[in-house]
Amino acid sequence: MKVKFQEDSSLEDEIEVEVRASAKSGTVKRLINYVNKFGKKDRNLLPVKTSDRIVTVKRDELIKVEIQGTRLTYYTVSEVVKTTGRLYQILENLNDDFVQVSRHSVINLNYLESLESGFAGNMVAILAEGLKTDVSRRYLPDLERELGL
Repeated sequence: MKVKFQEDSSLEDEIEVEVRASAKSGTVKRLINYVNKFGKKDRNLLPVKTSDRIVTVKRDELIKVEIQGTRLTYYTVSEVVKTTGRLYQILENLNDDFVQVSRHSVINLNYLESLESGFAGNMVAILAEGLKTDVSRRYLPDLERELGL
């Protein structure tokens, strides 16, 4: 990765960042996401709107998020919160501790205990509090990279 600085007095107090690559890979997407979040206040609380109230979930207590249809389920250390929504919208509000492991599941790496072989060539992520989730072959390389393998 190359980083260059170019002075431009016409920008005044603005900063313009341009990312150039051969393709929009996962690394490029993470870099853009990181730059977009730069300077913003990073709160530990995630507001979750349920059918009858708004629950605040502490990000560092969130173990995994799963979706079935439009039903989102947040699994935390102390409770399970159900709501509706889209998984990609949730991913935008999570930090680097979270990684998508399938089309329907995001896990917190801090609660990952092990990976085991599952059926049909998939892996199964064993998480804290006795939780499990499938890791699809498509997302396995991203998970391995996040784990430093």
